[in-house]
Amino acid sequence: MNIQICTLLLSINLITACNGQVQTEVQKEGVSAQQMIVGGHPKMIRTQGKMSGNVHCNLQDKAGNIWFSTSGEGVYRYDGKSFTNFTTKDGLSDNDVCAIIEDKTGNILFGTKSGICKYDGRYFSKYTDNDDASKKSISSLIEDRKGNLWFGVWREGVYRYDGKIFTNFLNNDNPDKAIAFFSQKEAQPFNLGSKYQLILDILEDKSGNIWFSSWNGGGVWQYDGKSFKNYLPSADYYLRNEDNRSIDNINAPMEPTNFNNSSQDSISDDMIFSITEDKAGNLWFATRNHGACRYDGKSFISYKEDEGFVSRGVYSILEDQKGNIWLTTEQDGVWCYDGKSFKNFTTNNGLVNDSVFSILEDKNGNLWFGTRGFGLSRYDGKNFVNFSE
Repeated sequence: MNIQICTLLLSINLITACNGQVQTEVQKEGVSAQQMIVGGHPKMIRTQGKMSGNVHCNLQDKAGNIWFSTSGEGVYRYDGKSFTNFTTKDGLSDNDVCAIIEDKTGNILFGTKSGICKYDGRYFSKYTDNDDASKKSISSLIEDRKGNLWFGVWREGVYRYDGKIFTNFLNNDNPDKAIAFFSQKEAQPFNLGSKYQLILDILEDKSGNIWFSSWNGGGVWQYDGKSFKNYLPSADYYLRNEDNRSIDNINAPMEPTNFNNSSQDSISDDMIFSITEDKAGNLWFATRNHGACRYDGKSFISYKEDEGFVSRGVYSILEDQKGNIWLTTEQDGVWCYDGKSFKNFTTNNGLVNDSVFSILEDKNGNLWFGTRGFGLSRYDGKNFVNFSE
């Protein structure tokens, strides 16, 4: 992992969370943190005095509220009229939050560095009384259709919690070393020798398979309820050092490989930021250096520079209600793909920042974009409105 990406991940995911308090009642329903801007729109403002911080669009709950997590400013809830800011004063022990989901009973769950925190509308509390679980640094979080909670943990792979038992996966394996891979091209290594997976995103597809994206070279994993299947790039990907983790005694050609818009047998990158599934059942992978990669269950198609979009990585992908595919990027703003061509939206079009981490479509069809530098923009199909300082 290069220094830039490593720094990025530390800045957006090293989070802390709920403290030792069993329950903290939110007496004042958080803090109203906003000011009005032109047009009467509320504007999300900092309350902790942080000069940096990133915004993620995480969730629209069953009541219609939209939840945003931040690095340094706690979480924000938007009810369509105003923002409410929840911070350490309301029960969060740290104001850096990564993952937010709503469980089947309507609780809002926050993934934090000190485990999972639950908000029932009145109280913040630990999700489980297990002391060891409450100390884990969470990187991703979902609840599957059976009610199991899956969560990625820094340096520990992924856990499944069925309400009673924690089961650990993708951790402490004994992989072949990278040198064996390079000397035997048909063999593929598990993360070039690392013994754990950093799981940044988890998704359950329409068939009930659970997918896990690795950010430390593990590609993606598929779990069918019985066993795991790993998807990694081809041998040429490593021989060309496209992973940027060269082995000193391997003298390999460095010319780039063209993965653009062509069917291939292997995924185009081994570092995957996030996963989404479209209406047709295709899986889309947001990759570190190879744009977006689509998987139809048989072959992979990669979309990158030759398509006229994204010079490097993609952070998140979403299919909107009209069937358009939206992609957020590190430095190129957001792109919309209608199945034929790509259209780019940047700060020139009103987007608050060109480094965009996340995207969420609300029930009214508006798109929300969370960006670097405490940025939040909403797009209604015609215009961008910015909701942050």
